[in-house]
Amino acid sequence: RDIRVILSGDSYMRQLYIGLTDILLSKHISDDKEIMDNVQRSKMLSTARYWMNKRHENNATFPFVQFRCGDECYGSKTLDVCSKCINSLSENSDVWVVGVGIHIYERVKNHVNGTVQEIQQFLDREEGQNRTIYVSPPAGPMESVYRGLLPNVAPENPEHPFLDVYESTKSCTMENCTFDGSHRSRYVNRWKAQLLLNTLCEVQ
Repeated sequence: RDIRVILSGDSYMRQLYIGLTDILLSKHISDDKEIMDNVQRSKMLSTARYWMNKRHENNATFPFVQFRCGDECYGSKTLDVCSKCINSLSENSDVWVVGVGIHIYERVKNHVNGTVQEIQQFLDREEGQNRTIYVSPPAGPMESVYRGLLPNVAPENPEHPFLDVYESTKSCTMENCTFDGSHRSRYVNRWKAQLLLNTLCEVQ
């Protein structure tokens, strides 16, 4: 389809982008090594972005899929900074895929309602301006935030498209699903990426 897909957000979204790259390029970035820390994650993200851009440059029919506004939408800053970055880069054909939460939660001193409210305000700003899919946090320490968001995202609120990876990651109970209880293994991030591709097919 003739759309640009742009991912943004925290470390979970960086890993989702790497998983999506694995699928779209039919190759495993960095020889399928597991991502064990932020240094590895940053290096793999850079490699993934390079190969995705290279493939699109060489073949214009290859999907335009990029990772942008990483610092602005990480959650360490208020999400109005994220909104400004998205608006400065958006084109009519764009679909933004944003996942952020854990660093907002830390920034507002572990206040669930404050985290939920900031994300809801972000989604309200995006409504009518950009086509934005919000990605839930994976299963782990953010369950209260996840539950708090459910009434304000699809299907309860169809104006806020929603990719729920919480329940799918919760269902993965093998020892190698995650290495730290939050960040998922490479194969689980490919699950999440396939769910995203299915969701994109439904975006109007």
